[in-house]
Amino acid sequence: MISIEPLAPDHFPIVARWMSVPAINVWLTSEWRGRAVEPSILAIACRNKKNRMYLVKSEGTPVGVVGLADMDPDDKTGMVWYLLGESGLSGKGVTSEAVRQICAAGFGEMGLRSIYAWIMEPNIGSRRVLERAGFREAGRLRRAANHGGDVVDRIYFDRIAGE
Repeated sequence: MISIEPLAPDHFPIVARWMSVPAINVWLTSEWRGRAVEPSILAIACRNKKNRMYLVKSEGTPVGVVGLADMDPDDKTGMVWYLLGESGLSGKGVTSEAVRQICAAGFGEMGLRSIYAWIMEPNIGSRRVLERAGFREAGRLRRAANHGGDVVDRIYFDRIAGE
């Protein structure tokens, strides 16, 4: 069983550790990428009203994090992001289910109308997560991200309430 719960201060150390793993960190936005993530920075991010972060659990064990960022209350939009901290669960649908759950919360209790995400072009696993969670490709920004010394495209996806 996959569940999500609001990120609490006692979760910050494990999430910071996951976000600092080079194989995970390389896919994050530039504000997090290329540096060790400290629990105190997660605390600051969680206090920002434009962010909602959730711990992902599989069978009651913490395995990842999913969040909504850049939430705009006027336009009713937000950006979903996610990571799987326990690589042994890769390909088992854990992250896709967590994304579905946060989207349900975003559209339901938070009243969002549109949720978007972006991936770096080489990140096939992340593309699969989004497609399995009901997102559709919406466009691309060419040469808009740095990935391991290469400049790659950002591919945008979106999902609207009711889909």
